[in-house]
Amino acid sequence: MTTHFWAVPRPGVAAVQIDIDPEALGRNYPLKAAINADAKVTLARMLAAADASTAARRKPWLATVRGLCDEYAAKYRELLESDAVPIRPERLCAELSRHMPDDAIVVVDTGHAGMWMGGMYDSKSADQDYLRSAGHLGWAFPAGLGAKCACPERPVVTFTGDAGLWYHIAEIETAVRWGINAVTVVNNNSSGNQSKRGFDRVYGGTQTEQAREMWTFTKVNFARLAEDMGAVGIRVEKPAELGPAIQQARELWTFNPMNFARLAEDMGALGLRVEKASEFAPALARALEAKRPAVIDVVTDIEALAPLAVA
Repeated sequence: MTTHFWAVPRPGVAAVQIDIDPEALGRNYPLKAAINADAKVTLARMLAAADASTAARRKPWLATVRGLCDEYAAKYRELLESDAVPIRPERLCAELSRHMPDDAIVVVDTGHAGMWMGGMYDSKSADQDYLRSAGHLGWAFPAGLGAKCACPERPVVTFTGDAGLWYHIAEIETAVRWGINAVTVVNNNSSGNQSKRGFDRVYGGTQTEQAREMWTFTKVNFARLAEDMGAVGIRVEKPAELGPAIQQARELWTFNPMNFARLAEDMGALGLRVEKASEFAPALARALEAKRPAVIDVVTDIEALAPLAVA
């Protein structure tokens, strides 16, 4: 997703990679130079070695880069400021940019979660740390708990989709039991819609039953499962507004509606449900002040797909 299926950068462009993990060097692209080192230390040394007298040569390039940034901001400004219901993920990221504590550790999942935050979230403080998954869906929620254990004095805010949260949702109980008071923001669009483009491309929107067997699961009644664990279980059936053909395709990546805030409350955490963009800032403030784990369940637009890489 990040490289638009290995199209960005374009094949043949000279690439230099700095990575502290030697196994990561050249993993995705052939390199002009591979530097096995800490990126921060390496860039600081490169800056010290740079010839400041050549800076004027780069003014046209810097102007081009600033122009691209301004163009990108203008393209998405309307969505970043949108009051639409369900909430646009762009607006959710903008709210996080505005209200994230200066010393926060921001933990982000992979897939669309990584794309939304990578493109729409702006870190406003050098004291923030930004950690994201290297490709393992569901990593962010337990990683956020780990970050809070490592730095209990700092606010930890995790951004994940509902598809990612499902992987380790039982660890809400762990967080409650051990007092791991991280804040988890769920981009809850009742789907794994990051798969939609792939299904449409491969199957042309017409998925056969044989193809479905590769990524469909045995049906589970999570409401009954929750009741067996001592929580309140409520079964919600799929809406039937869409035509049969569209519904069949959407079933590949849509979920039953779920209130993660209520689920978090049933497990002993603070659960906050956000359905309007104006509700997010006070919810985040309340979660950060809470003396227990918090889950902010943000109902977002299922039709919103994260923007692809720019060629």
